[in-house]
Amino acid sequence: MSALPMSENVWNFTTGKITRCILKVRKVPEPVCICLFERYVEAIRMKIIIVEDEKSIRNGLTKMLPKLSPDYEVMGAAKDGLEGYHRILDENPDLVIMDIQMPEMDGLTMLEKLREKGFQGKAVVLTAYSDFSYAKRAIELGIENYLLKPIKIDELKKTLEAVNLSLRQEAGTRKMQEKLLSLEQIFRSALLAELTVDEELESYAESMYGLNSHGTFAVLMAYLSDYYDEYYGPAERFLEPYLSAGTEYSVCMLTTVRYRAIVMVFYNMRDPEKIRNWYEKRVIPAAYRSLEHAPIFCWTVCEGLTSLSSGFEKLEQARMWKLCFPEGSLMTEEQIRATKTVPIKYSPDLESQLKQAVVKRDKVAYDRILEQLIAYCVEEPHHPDEIREAWARLVVAMVTVSNSMGRVTDNISMRHIMEGLSQAISWQRIRQLMQHFYDEITGVHDQPEHVSLLVKKALSLIETYYSQGITLEELAERLCVTDEYLSTLIKKETGMSFTETLRKVRIERMKELLLHSGLKLNQIAEMVGYSDPKYMSKVFKEEVGMLPAQFRKQNH
Repeated sequence: MSALPMSENVWNFTTGKITRCILKVRKVPEPVCICLFERYVEAIRMKIIIVEDEKSIRNGLTKMLPKLSPDYEVMGAAKDGLEGYHRILDENPDLVIMDIQMPEMDGLTMLEKLREKGFQGKAVVLTAYSDFSYAKRAIELGIENYLLKPIKIDELKKTLEAVNLSLRQEAGTRKMQEKLLSLEQIFRSALLAELTVDEELESYAESMYGLNSHGTFAVLMAYLSDYYDEYYGPAERFLEPYLSAGTEYSVCMLTTVRYRAIVMVFYNMRDPEKIRNWYEKRVIPAAYRSLEHAPIFCWTVCEGLTSLSSGFEKLEQARMWKLCFPEGSLMTEEQIRATKTVPIKYSPDLESQLKQAVVKRDKVAYDRILEQLIAYCVEEPHHPDEIREAWARLVVAMVTVSNSMGRVTDNISMRHIMEGLSQAISWQRIRQLMQHFYDEITGVHDQPEHVSLLVKKALSLIETYYSQGITLEELAERLCVTDEYLSTLIKKETGMSFTETLRKVRIERMKELLLHSGLKLNQIAEMVGYSDPKYMSKVFKEEVGMLPAQFRKQNH
């Protein structure tokens, strides 16, 4: 059999992930048989997710399946069971094609956990084990079929046709109705502006869930931003006990990858303000005490099911103001409207100190100045756009001084921090971005990972004794190796000879002194280990392209 075709798989992380729904106050009646979505099931496409650790098979299937039939839609792929678990919960496909033996989590364990979460989709197993040692467990989990590797196209085609036929036969049944009309699906679709509310839907929601489509709703968004993948689990577990704490409302909790947030929709409420106060005074402070990375909480109230999408958009805007409010605040539209901001005053003095810390590679000073800048920004309320613009200006200043030192910042690093700052909604995130950027422009990560301990010690000694005119022989003697061996090892692991390395260290120190001291050239020469200022100037011009005096004049 020829190898499966290769392709690059593009993932669409836009569908909200439903994790749990808790109903309180009103008892949900028995399901009623109302065929509301018959007009939508006539041309159902089978939605498929592939979970396979072998890249060639994963990418090959992704490209092949739509060619086998226009009814097959590959929603995405995952390289291991853990990633597959989250993706399947997120997308809720009709069919999962999965391997058994995978890193992080095996296929059957993944499917078992999915079944526990209520996933009812079908599954086909890919396996290289002809003894079917996992057959009993697979049958219990409702596996449709096994396909032995290497995959035979005819067998794959027949299996998919059988699964698709089964799905079509079930399309008009109560099972499919419940899938389309679950309470979670109603709320998710409403939040994403994908729901059409008509008389049939209103009647169904009322009789099935006691949901008044024209009633008052409240939305609490717990936004995790860049920490979503790692911390949504702890945040979800923290919030779950509080869902049952209220007695005068119903609530549905959803987790959405698109917005990197946990969302709670409250309905059948007697007093929305009372609920908001309870979460603001009790739940949110507890979250900040208990969670390593607590979410940013935003709240809004909407009238009618169709207004949830506009309310959700307001929450998206509200979270961008978090930089202006203390940690643990509940962000609301009313709170933002009542905030009187003052223009931010840019500090050239702090910018200068920050630039000097970059030039000197003084991380302690850099961190101290960073905290001073943050303290200044939170002292008074400033518009979040002004705050982000001020930090972007600091980044440009850092890049300018770094480039003047010959440490050219690549466009990727620059774009990464600018994009990060434009979306940052917490000081923790800004601090993280600025510290990472410091490492980038000062070359903290420039040293190759494969450098041996011996060469690291040699480089450290060069940094310490460059001004004393340390020689290769002296360095080798300190490290108890021959100078020939040390010279060869330094060149092999760093790409530069001992002489080139020593010269680079001296040039960097010369730049610092030229920019941030009034010392004369003969004084600088002595401080960096050159006995002859003229020779130092010659070396500097060879490396930098201009004489020291020109460099000082150009950068002042």
